[in-house]
Amino acid sequence: MASTLDLYIDASTGQLIEGGSVIGGALPTLTRNDSYTLRLRLLEKQTNGLFEDIDLTSASLKAGIGTIEDEPSAGSFKLAINGITSSAIPFNATAVCVYNAISNNVSTVALYGSDTFGSYLLTATQPNTAMSFSPDAFTLFPTSSVLINTRRNPVTSVEAQQVVKLVRNPIVYADTFITSPTAGEIDLPLINNGTSALNETYELNVGPRVLGGSFALVFGSNATTAIPLFSTAASVQAAISAGISAVTRSVSVQDNGRSGYVISFVGALGLTNITTALTLDPTGVQFIPFKQTTLTINTAEVEDAFADAGTDTITPTLEIELTQGGTPKTVFQGEVTIRKDLITAGSTVPGARDSYYTKAETDALFVEDSNTNVDATNRVLFDSSGETAYEYGNRLFGNASSQEVINHSVGLAHANVPLGFYGTTITAQPANINAVSGLINLGLLATGTTYGVLPLSPRTLTTTASLNFGSVGSNSSTSITVAVTGCAINDLVLLGLPSAVCEGLSFFGHVVTANQLHVDAINATNGSMTQSAQTYRITVIGY
Repeated sequence: MASTLDLYIDASTGQLIEGGSVIGGALPTLTRNDSYTLRLRLLEKQTNGLFEDIDLTSASLKAGIGTIEDEPSAGSFKLAINGITSSAIPFNATAVCVYNAISNNVSTVALYGSDTFGSYLLTATQPNTAMSFSPDAFTLFPTSSVLINTRRNPVTSVEAQQVVKLVRNPIVYADTFITSPTAGEIDLPLINNGTSALNETYELNVGPRVLGGSFALVFGSNATTAIPLFSTAASVQAAISAGISAVTRSVSVQDNGRSGYVISFVGALGLTNITTALTLDPTGVQFIPFKQTTLTINTAEVEDAFADAGTDTITPTLEIELTQGGTPKTVFQGEVTIRKDLITAGSTVPGARDSYYTKAETDALFVEDSNTNVDATNRVLFDSSGETAYEYGNRLFGNASSQEVINHSVGLAHANVPLGFYGTTITAQPANINAVSGLINLGLLATGTTYGVLPLSPRTLTTTASLNFGSVGSNSSTSITVAVTGCAINDLVLLGLPSAVCEGLSFFGHVVTANQLHVDAINATNGSMTQSAQTYRITVIGY
């Protein structure tokens, strides 16, 4: 797909000339929604059989793509005369329908030519009376024009006649052409700066739009005379030596194989950085006089054309019109193919295709009957050391020694060794413990932490202490201080009494300060009592 269309046209015959974008005499295929730079070269064949470019200095050009003489397919139009506009006339109106809409101005309306609709002949109501209708395309669809032409002028005994024709507008149209720019068609870039290893080198590039003429080379205050384009390399070298004395016998010119030249400083100026630049004077160069415009293939009319055709490609007509001295002339008409585009505005990235492993890839990842992966025959999976990790045929899990540890053939059972909740340490079944200790031993609660036995109780502390209250007087009490790390004010203190206590004494505990509590012995009798040294169980429940 080309972004530039170069068409060479024989304006005298309306034929394409081989060259530019035309290959084998056919126009290239265009794509909907693309834009193209259309460049036209109009030529005429001379008596000597050669083509010469037409002078387009005061001429104008138009280009259109569409169908020739196609009528609209929907909508209506209006006609106006003497300040009065008709009612809407259907696009496929009969002659009678048109007459009824404008009957005050015409005597007859007839379908004109071979068209079944869309072309009407209007006759004035009386002879020698001018009649001039003006058109209004109104709602014609696709976008169309109402063309009105005079068929017969009014004279004595002759009624004026006008032809009304409905024609679809081009689907692509351009009427602004400019002279194609020539910048870059011939240039002289510096290829290498001179160094101790390289000669300073320039390349004269000649583009395909260069027709001929001459150029000159400038070096400081010196310049060559005009050098004809497409001269031999030797001729260019001679011209440089003759015109630029500073580089006489110190320049080499070689043909670059593309109608241009490679120019290098050699000899006394070789392997040297030349501070004075060699420049190009292209004043005498002649270029192909292209006229160019932009064809944008993304109009609503293009979409209509595809919708009407119901195909992926359409073949409308490309028409080029030249106007010189006020006279228009069609210099080319030919079919051009426009295909639908694949990528349109709003296109989304498609989802990734499902990917599947090949057999080779599957075997590489999961190899049957391998002593390091899987024994499919015996339905066994091995770990990285070759031990049985899982016998899926028997629903058994093994440890690092291939011993069965879990069986889930019927329910869930453990074999050989007990179950460890955390880490690798096996937890033995605890005996003769309370629920909290059992949970700690199972690993479900952390060790080294106190736990309360009542709701919202943060801790439970317990210890034993040997206490000797001695003699306790009647109706009095004696206190002994006991250190219990972790106890706090408001905690509950429970006492486990020994078997040998004095009858009539009562024992209580209470926290007096952090980490310290008192155990009290109270004598509520009328006689003195003596309590010997005994061991007491002291339990503190956090509040």
